[in-house]
Amino acid sequence: MSITRSLALASVALCAVASAAAAADLPTMKGPPPAPVASPFSWTGFDVGLQGGYGWGAESDDLSVTSFGFTADHFTANSPFGGAHVGYDQQFGSFVIGARAELDGFDLHGATAASNGSCYSEGCTVTLAFHNTWQAFLLARAGVAFDRWLVYVTGGLAVGDDRESATITQTNGGTLWSGSQTQTLTGGAIGLGAEYAFDAHWRLGAEWRYVDFPKSSGFSADGVPYSAGFNENLALVSLSYGF
Repeated sequence: MSITRSLALASVALCAVASAAAAADLPTMKGPPPAPVASPFSWTGFDVGLQGGYGWGAESDDLSVTSFGFTADHFTANSPFGGAHVGYDQQFGSFVIGARAELDGFDLHGATAASNGSCYSEGCTVTLAFHNTWQAFLLARAGVAFDRWLVYVTGGLAVGDDRESATITQTNGGTLWSGSQTQTLTGGAIGLGAEYAFDAHWRLGAEWRYVDFPKSSGFSADGVPYSAGFNENLALVSLSYGF
């Protein structure tokens, strides 16, 4: 056998071995390729939305007992409310922290009256009324995410108006004095809530929140100075759109 023919046969054999080795390295296809794994839901990002609910609580004050002979220092108040919010959350593993700014309109109001037969010698009745029309919140929150569920605690700053109205009437009729003052009060809020994300954007939430506005001085009734404030429980639901 000639050298040329031997080289040709060796080349053919080498190519055959290389082709077989390459074919052995190819993956064996058994059925359709696996479906891609969905990415876990993320709570990171901004959101805006609306909220509404119902609030109930009490006004408290220290109207002087020495001037009128009694105190009208605690009475209930309640109201529906609603407003808008904007927030941001950042997720670290299953832990989520965030902040929310919220503004709500209220009609939180209540009143009380008390009488004293020796007041102003002829006897009198003092009626004290309270009215809150708006509240604003700047809240931080921290929670744990279970995929599309988020359970959280929240707390922060609360600001709202307090309109105190007093009317003093004679027991046998006739107004001796009537007036009102409005102040902006600053307080705090704490709460507990949960949210569920329907998809990458829409979320529905529910929250309980306790708000306390400590007594502030500067109110007066017929020249008698007193301090007043209020506290409340809020039950609310929210609808948010995340970005």
